[in-house]
Amino acid sequence: MKRYLILLHRYLGLGCACFLLLLGLSGSLLVFRAEIETASGLRPAPAANVASYQALADAVLARYPGADFNLRFAAAGEAVQVRLHLPDAERRLWLDGGSAGIASDQAAGQGLFDWLLQLHETLLLGEAGEMLGGICALLLMLLAVSGLVYWWPRDWSRAWQLRRGKGARVWLSDLHRLVGMGSSVLLLCAGLTGAYQVFNQPVNNWINGWYGYRAPAKIKLNPAPGATRLPLDVLVASAAQVMPGARLVDIKYESKPGKPLLLRWRQVGELHPNGRSNVEIDPYSGKLLRVTPVAQAAPAVRLTTWVYGLHTGSLGGWPLRVLLMLAGLGLALLSASGMYQWLARRRKQTQARTATLAASRA
Repeated sequence: MKRYLILLHRYLGLGCACFLLLLGLSGSLLVFRAEIETASGLRPAPAANVASYQALADAVLARYPGADFNLRFAAAGEAVQVRLHLPDAERRLWLDGGSAGIASDQAAGQGLFDWLLQLHETLLLGEAGEMLGGICALLLMLLAVSGLVYWWPRDWSRAWQLRRGKGARVWLSDLHRLVGMGSSVLLLCAGLTGAYQVFNQPVNNWINGWYGYRAPAKIKLNPAPGATRLPLDVLVASAAQVMPGARLVDIKYESKPGKPLLLRWRQVGELHPNGRSNVEIDPYSGKLLRVTPVAQAAPAVRLTTWVYGLHTGSLGGWPLRVLLMLAGLGLALLSASGMYQWLARRRKQTQARTATLAASRA
């Protein structure tokens, strides 16, 4: 049985080793994206003053009139990310949290970490790459389980052995086994949560259907001709009254007059780092149209808060993020060492066949 298990582990690993190497390295960097971007100057440093919401929106609209965009907030005074949705392209802007000035403006995917995110999510292959990444995540789960079962020792005194003096192949084989064993639970979790995020649509539909959930109808507005929007700060203050203690995370601003303003909040104790509690408000009258705390959201949304938090490390804070970074580096090491072992084995077999053939001709 173990023979077939190791053959399955070996050839599945070889089939997706290059992809897992890329996923492991990119994931280990993305875990600390915010800290690295701030330390390297890729995003503006926090400011002492706090710009008004309307000033931030005006800065975007002054450069891109009539655009649709999202304002994404961290803590007060920190840089504000703008996700700009143009008819022919997507752009990413950074606004100074104090002056509301535009500090960075580039096409989506151009920055180092946007590129890394695309690499991690799609392997730079578009929709086909996203599907391939999901399949690799499923295979990672199978590799973690099969490797752990194959490793499970009869003699525990040799379970942690790292032999030296017997050549690079033997040493790497032991290292591969130990790293795989030590990171198997984390890799299994990463594979499960990563696969869920790729194949979430059918899974979410099934979960919502199981609970009998029906999505509410979209709200459409009919403002009077010439109606003007209320200042964003007034609208946010009105919405904050139904989200006591919550932190505003995102403002979805749509220029079309028939669209409500969507405000996304993170309530106290909410697991998702970006919050999943929504308030929809009429930007012309200030009337609250729909309030959806995360506890009343779709069942699949509540599951997503756990999955996203586990996959990115935000659920466990620094300790989990460090572990995920180490697991990502471990996955890269496992992929590289597995390929090396296979090549070394092939070379050894080829040398043995050559020696046998030479001996038979002598």
